[in-house]
Amino acid sequence: MSRLSPACSKNLSKLLLVSIWLGVLSCLFLYLLPSVILDCMSISFWTSAGIVLGVSMAMFCAIDMYPRMDMDCILNRSLTYLVLLGIFFTLYAILLKALKQFTSYNQAVLAEFFLYFLLAAALLFYPLQKLIQGFVNRLFFSNLPDYRTILCDVTGRIAASLYLPDLIEELIGKLPERLQITGIGLMIMDEKRSRLYPEDLRFGSHLWSQSRLINLLREKKHFFFCNPVAYDPDLSEELQEIQKAGFSLVYGLQGSSRFRGMLLMGAKNNGSLYSSRDVQIFNTLANQVTIAVENALNYETLAKSKNQLQQVYDKLMQAEKMATLGEMTAILAHELKNPLAIIRSSAQFLEPDDRGPEMRHELLHYIIDEVDNLNLVISNLLGMARHKPPRFRKVDLRKAINDFVSKWRSCNDHNTNVKIKVIFPEHLPVLYADFKQIRQVLLNCVANSEEVMVDGGQITISVRQLDNERVEILLTDTGPGIAEDAHKLVFKKFFTTKKKGVGLGLPVCRQIVRAHNGSITLINAKDGGVSVLIRLPLQPLVTVEKNSRTRPPPISISREKRDGETDTDN
Repeated sequence: MSRLSPACSKNLSKLLLVSIWLGVLSCLFLYLLPSVILDCMSISFWTSAGIVLGVSMAMFCAIDMYPRMDMDCILNRSLTYLVLLGIFFTLYAILLKALKQFTSYNQAVLAEFFLYFLLAAALLFYPLQKLIQGFVNRLFFSNLPDYRTILCDVTGRIAASLYLPDLIEELIGKLPERLQITGIGLMIMDEKRSRLYPEDLRFGSHLWSQSRLINLLREKKHFFFCNPVAYDPDLSEELQEIQKAGFSLVYGLQGSSRFRGMLLMGAKNNGSLYSSRDVQIFNTLANQVTIAVENALNYETLAKSKNQLQQVYDKLMQAEKMATLGEMTAILAHELKNPLAIIRSSAQFLEPDDRGPEMRHELLHYIIDEVDNLNLVISNLLGMARHKPPRFRKVDLRKAINDFVSKWRSCNDHNTNVKIKVIFPEHLPVLYADFKQIRQVLLNCVANSEEVMVDGGQITISVRQLDNERVEILLTDTGPGIAEDAHKLVFKKFFTTKKKGVGLGLPVCRQIVRAHNGSITLINAKDGGVSVLIRLPLQPLVTVEKNSRTRPPPISISREKRDGETDTDN
């Protein structure tokens, strides 16, 4: 061997230390240890010295021939075991000397003592080895990266990086410093397009579809060192281009379905070559990067699909809004045109001074009625457009519903031919709701029922507790019911069967009930009439009020007793 390889020239001190330590270990086992244990020398000193020199030279040549050997690892282990064996050797020598000095011994006693010492050494070997290795690491190898800790940390970070720029920042911006290398590059192949990171990175004089390196990484090779390859000129040219870009090692990112790209590792900061242990560690890292890149690309594809779906959805919503606006315009034109015509004709008829008081009174009554109709239309539209989130407060349903019914009976809009019956169980839970809005729902439902029962009938309002979490309010009338073809459309905006109506009453009711996380259903009774089923949670899970209070404590609820019902009749 005429000269040392570049690897040995850069690590000459480590190479010499490894060779000397291994030589010392050979001397320990071949010369010193037998002389202490057996009380005689198995070989002569010069023979031992020759073996030590031969082992040192052999190790020196082996490292020169195989520069990828991990000399740091070998030196670490040899130092650890040398110190460990030195401790055991010294301890055995001291104990053996004490045994010889203070006791009478023979060969059997010596053998028994040696056996007990071996058992004690076997029990203490692993704990002492870990302790000494940690001490050696801190003393001599504290500047080396802790691959195990780094991999555990990096694996978790890149697994959580679904957003591709975050993944790139983690790999290229932060990881090289922790691994003590000059840099990291990433080439991602997505279908027929390729992306290089860092973004200013440029290499490759051929199309990637025709790349010899890509084909080999895709088919059979996991990695390549960026060194000239004599047997493959095309591959050698590509590897040299990557080497000029500042990288020393290339890994292929073979995904589950297709080839995803390459991971490029820069040279070590200290100038040493990558060892076989480094290659294995980085191979594990490349596998994790492959999974992370696949996840990021899938997330990117889903994000694009989501944006496209969002655009389609926005267009559909805009089309629906325009359709609703057109429908609302047509309804408003119809609803406003007739009242305005009546108001105008009535005003024209009132213009002459010869109209009698009775005629004026009648025409003014027409005008007031039509203005009220217009106000109702506008109020319904504003109620739908300006719906406010509920303000949840404690509600005593028994008191609240009785007050509502009492006020409705004294109202001028109440049909006195219709009786209202209210049924409560003996015990009712406390409800958290905005009863001003719930009252609007009840008012709309009662008014609708009375409107269809011109000749009279009965409305029954019953309340019961369903379980520990919900309450049910059931309004049942004895009216004609709802036609089957109209039953499915009652909650549709602007649908109405009334001569005067906009069709927003029930949609507003459903909007209010849903804001309370409840449900409202209309059911045709078999013997005639309609039942409105309203179910509300006792304690809504979400309070939409901005400055909401804390959630109320659980309420003790007694079970409903049917035989204890009380009712109020008209």
